[in-house]
Amino acid sequence: MFSDWSFAAFYTEIYNDVIEKSRETLKVGVPALLYVVQNNLLFLALSKLDAATYQVTYQLKILTTAFFSVTMLSKKLNAVKWISLIMLTAGVALVQSCIAAFQLPSDKGGANAKEKSGAVGESDRLIGLLAVLAACFSSGFAGVYFEKILKGTAVSLWIRNLQLAFFSIFGGLFMVWLYDSEKVNENGFFQGYNNIIWIVVLLQVCYDFFLCFAEICIFYLDIPEEG
Repeated sequence: MFSDWSFAAFYTEIYNDVIEKSRETLKVGVPALLYVVQNNLLFLALSKLDAATYQVTYQLKILTTAFFSVTMLSKKLNAVKWISLIMLTAGVALVQSCIAAFQLPSDKGGANAKEKSGAVGESDRLIGLLAVLAACFSSGFAGVYFEKILKGTAVSLWIRNLQLAFFSIFGGLFMVWLYDSEKVNENGFFQGYNNIIWIVVLLQVCYDFFLCFAEICIFYLDIPEEG
């Protein structure tokens, strides 16, 4: 952090840690782009799967994160910790599936209509499951890789988050250009933005704030190694 909150100090830290250390900056591009891909995979999965299946399957990210922590950070997890992680995954999945089950009846008619019309088939379900599994591995790898970057250099946490945001914005814009460039040219960037979309955006922002807080905890406490 800055010793004083001046523009000169801000510019100096940006120049020293982002521009001069360009190689270190590029490292952050890996998790940033993975997070972009992950978000797109999750929306693809949501369009192919019912809520309960999606929520339960996505909890596998807890285990993938543990796996990459062991392989990439050489963390040691004994049998008790692995069993605890599996139980945590199962518990979260159970809670999420129960929540989703209460939400399903209101949409049961629409879902049955889709199935009868053949709009939702086994191939769509398989695509959805593969998308969720890919997102789980992407989430685990990106999170552990970013943790490794944080602990391997003296660059401040807020600079790392700034770098992460920079690459994520350009990654997201590239995905928009790749899939929706014609629609954007015709109707503008904010086409289709209704109240539901803005709520989703707000929830994503809140989730990112939570992730930032989690990064601070990981960076300063290193709970998995000591707990």
